[in-house]
Amino acid sequence: MKKKILILGSTGSIGRATLEVIENQKDDFLVSGIVCRDNIRLLNTQIERFQPEYVCVFNKNQEKYVQFHKKRLFTGMEGILRLIDTDVDIVVNALPGSAGLEPTIAALKAGKILALANKESLVMAGRIVSRLVNEYKGKLIPIDSEHSALYQLLKDIDPHELKSITITASGGPFRKHRKKALELVSPEEAMNHPTWKMGTKVTLDSATLMNKGFEVIEARWLFHIGHDRINVLIHPESIIHGMVEFIDGSFTAYLAVPDMKIPISYAINEGKIRQLPFRTLKLNELKKLTFYTPDTIRFPSLRLAFEALDSGDSALVTLNAASEVASQAFIDGRIKFTDMPVIIEEALNRHPVKQIIEDMDGVWEVHNWTRLYAERLIKDKR
Repeated sequence: MKKKILILGSTGSIGRATLEVIENQKDDFLVSGIVCRDNIRLLNTQIERFQPEYVCVFNKNQEKYVQFHKKRLFTGMEGILRLIDTDVDIVVNALPGSAGLEPTIAALKAGKILALANKESLVMAGRIVSRLVNEYKGKLIPIDSEHSALYQLLKDIDPHELKSITITASGGPFRKHRKKALELVSPEEAMNHPTWKMGTKVTLDSATLMNKGFEVIEARWLFHIGHDRINVLIHPESIIHGMVEFIDGSFTAYLAVPDMKIPISYAINEGKIRQLPFRTLKLNELKKLTFYTPDTIRFPSLRLAFEALDSGDSALVTLNAASEVASQAFIDGRIKFTDMPVIIEEALNRHPVKQIIEDMDGVWEVHNWTRLYAERLIKDKR
């Protein structure tokens, strides 16, 4: 029988790539539902092409523009949660930002297979998500290329043989910029990622290295490993996505072309590797593979992520919320590129400290406090 898939964020880069994978595995998957924030034109094209059973748009005001049966068209977070509660087998959560957390919780409680591309779920509530994976019949498989690589490398390793894991980063578009030059970069320049085609927030986070900080936090919860054993290396070629170091000094590495369809296929196939009709890595064409230590003076966001892990759960919620506010302020032209980590650090220094948060009320309490505080900081800067 075909597995039914619900795609949250079907019009974004991950959602579009997921639909490409499904088109090439039509005998295995059925698109049961698609969820879109605001790209209604593309959503209507996807509806015509994939004939889903259900559709949801985040903004109720745009419902009238969707060309779909009104009885099976839903809106808002309530609509997303109703779709998760249908008979879907797999939920692909590719929603951006904190909006993806509630669907992650719902999918795991409903016992679904969760193919997770929403970093914020684990950054904000890694402890809670980890507990739900153990308590319910659901399964979490990461879609991030780095975490998919590590997931595959670690699955058959004896934990006693493991020394550390390494996450790689392209370095973003400003890897060679001097610190002074970073003050002058524009939002348009920040969107020019050298390797990946991604959404606005994750592309900006890649430019600041906050994305890599989030991935360190994800790895801590996904693989239950101390952050003192998680390393980050700048790897501009983006060919090695993850590495594992053993206690005897040897390494294993996962190599692939930078194409999100590879980890997406692995996740929706529940950890099985399938043949893909997309471009593949040709080792004989590789000229070099280079690695550099991240510069946390020019890009302090990575340092802040490690420090937040040291500080406890509330610091992780604060890190994410302050990043969301500061990123939007930069995109809107209200602050400079270099102001973002300053605002985030100030919020971390002043946030209400809770070492452990075990319920969602605690998460949202810190999240909402941080957003208000960060907005106030931005107004003061102006």
